[in-house]
Amino acid sequence: MFKNNQLTVLSMLMILAILLTGCSEDSDSPAETSLLGTDNYLNMDFNLPYGGLSFSDEYEAFDDDDLKAMMYAEDGEEHTDEYANDPEVQELENQGNQPGNPNDPTRPRFTFLRLRWGMVRGPADSVNVLQPPCDVLDWSGNIQIDRGILLVRRVIRFERPNDHLLPRDLDPRTVGFISQTACHYDGLLLQIIERPEDFDPENDELNRLHINTGPYSGVYPVEALAGLNVIHEIDDSGNLMQLNGFNLSDVAYCPKGFLAGRFRQIPSEIDDQEWVADDPGTQIGRIAGMFMSLTGRISGFLRGGYGLDPDGNRVFHAKYIDRRGNFRGMLTGTWEVGSDLRDLSTFAGHWVSASGNMAGLVGGQAHSVEGYPGGFFEGRWTAFCDAEAEGQVQ
Repeated sequence: MFKNNQLTVLSMLMILAILLTGCSEDSDSPAETSLLGTDNYLNMDFNLPYGGLSFSDEYEAFDDDDLKAMMYAEDGEEHTDEYANDPEVQELENQGNQPGNPNDPTRPRFTFLRLRWGMVRGPADSVNVLQPPCDVLDWSGNIQIDRGILLVRRVIRFERPNDHLLPRDLDPRTVGFISQTACHYDGLLLQIIERPEDFDPENDELNRLHINTGPYSGVYPVEALAGLNVIHEIDDSGNLMQLNGFNLSDVAYCPKGFLAGRFRQIPSEIDDQEWVADDPGTQIGRIAGMFMSLTGRISGFLRGGYGLDPDGNRVFHAKYIDRRGNFRGMLTGTWEVGSDLRDLSTFAGHWVSASGNMAGLVGGQAHSVEGYPGGFFEGRWTAFCDAEAEGQVQ
């Protein structure tokens, strides 16, 4: 009796396995899964959905040494501002962590600004350019706002102790710093907190941001920092001042943040004009980069490529993973050409989750590096839960 029951159970399990196998073969899932780290990012097929990439996990940071270096270095970029624990700051941030109407005049406003200056190229300067030794450029100066509270959330690539922040001197509106660059870059991630009275539309004086450094000075209305992507060329050596902004009324309620990364053309002996126009389904370049929170902490990575779909449209596809390599989404969208027909200029798209549902938006701007077949990109991302942020991403 017992032996017969065993045979019956075994038979049922075999039948169930066959049924499950059949269901798997008939699955209408968004993309076929694959083993860890087996996608071919160097030679994607743009005739296929998502360039042939699979909805699968990856190694940490795609096993990319430059991306991993950025993740390992970020602990040294953290900064606790002197005003971060101020009771007023904490109360204002508590209000920003709650969902609400962005047009509510009683809510504070939060602006996040990511600045980089110097030889800006890409993650870990992985865009290698052969060049003579660089002259040292002194960027020391300060950043001020007319009204509100200015916080430093992260220092970017500061080489301490030479590069450092100056004491705040009981001034919540000014941040001073010492910064010198050669063949590299420094930067800051700033948070501007405005009380309702600080951005009152009835106030004739706009609240402004003032950047004061030796190589560059500029003034921006704080409200104009929303969705800002600006690159100022400083000299013929390749020094830049770069600004990316995000202006919000709620902060933590809906995931959102910044993008940064690199792009590189795939070499070709075909004339640029002919190649772009006549080769649908072709991968033109590769992209890799990082998803960052509003405060600059790396939350995930992306890797993929850009090219032409079967109809000749300019499209990009990339996989999005978290810090551990777990699959989080597939990015897809369109791009525009730069001065070189194979260079990125701007891009805009969305990402879909593992279930195939649209989950959020991405968008940004790219900048080519002279003497190199590619360059770097900067942008923003947001999940689909904040209309205010969505309008600034694209």
